Amino acid sequence: MNQTTALLETLKKYLKAKGITYKQLAEKMELSEASLKRMFSKKIFSLARLEEVCRILDIDFYALAVMDRERSRDSVETLSIEQEQVLLHDEKMLIFLYFLINGWDVPQIIAQYDFSETEAGRLLRNLEKLGVIERHLNNNVRLLISKNVFWQTNGPLWQAYRDIFVEDFMASQFGSPNERLIFSPGQFSETSLKIISRKIDNLIKEFNQLAEMDSALPLKKRRSTGMLIGFRNWVFTNIANLRRHSK
Repeated sequence: MNQTTALLETLKKYLKAKGITYKQLAEKMELSEASLKRMFSKKIFSLARLEEVCRILDIDFYALAVMDRERSRDSVETLSIEQEQVLLHDEKMLIFLYFLINGWDVPQIIAQYDFSETEAGRLLRNLEKLGVIERHLNNNVRLLISKNVFWQTNGPLWQAYRDIFVEDFMASQFGSPNERLIFSPGQFSETSLKIISRKIDNLIKEFNQLAEMDSALPLKKRRSTGMLIGFRNWVFTNIANLRRHSK
């Protein structure tokens, strides 16, 4: 795949992740939807047209190129138990990795958080030894893990931080414009449960795609955000306690 084709594939994924249709983009470019689709299918975008699309989407060309590089790279999507154990015993290294995963560069981390240059150097060396990053000149870093890397189910990190995260996350009124807290009990068939599970999986996938795309944007255009989803067979304990027990 040549570079132009790769950039256009990334651009299409970005449009889909942002929920922007060809029709909406075409209107802003003062083109017909058919003309825009033809430009994508025949890959006849000029540099000026690519820059125009980036301007409309409020991203710069460099950010698009970074997105393409991240998307095309082979990376590990799950930390190993051994890697989790190391991170569990060095919380500052875990936090430093969190920033790197989310697209911060080392000077930004040092400027805004309590890490000295010496400590940052130590953490980078240890993260490289752990196999999650690759160091380059001037503390530039290449991630060897996915930007939406998952912890092991019931692994060391999840066991250590699950209750802390849930308690910290729920310490909110969820009243801001982009915040939601919804609880809806119900009774469903096995078929409906599978449909709901599939929709949740798709939501998580889209959440991670957007996070990966947006990691190339400047920090001032991003907000740290969390999503907590719980879905299981459940009966409220006070109701369950009213059940008659068979003799």
